[in-house]
Amino acid sequence: MDDFGPIILIEVVLVFGGVLLFAWWQLRDLKKEREKDLKKKEEDKS
Repeated sequence: MDDFGPIILIEVVLVFGGVLLFAWWQLRDLKKEREKDLKKKEEDKS
């Protein structure tokens, strides 16, 4: 149990991947909300 390099590398990849996935999810949700607000404003004008 002297060499923890591969385990640390796997954990770093998993954490970094999780952060990227979370960021993508939030940006996607934000885009949907902006489109929904824009559509609502267009309906209010009509």
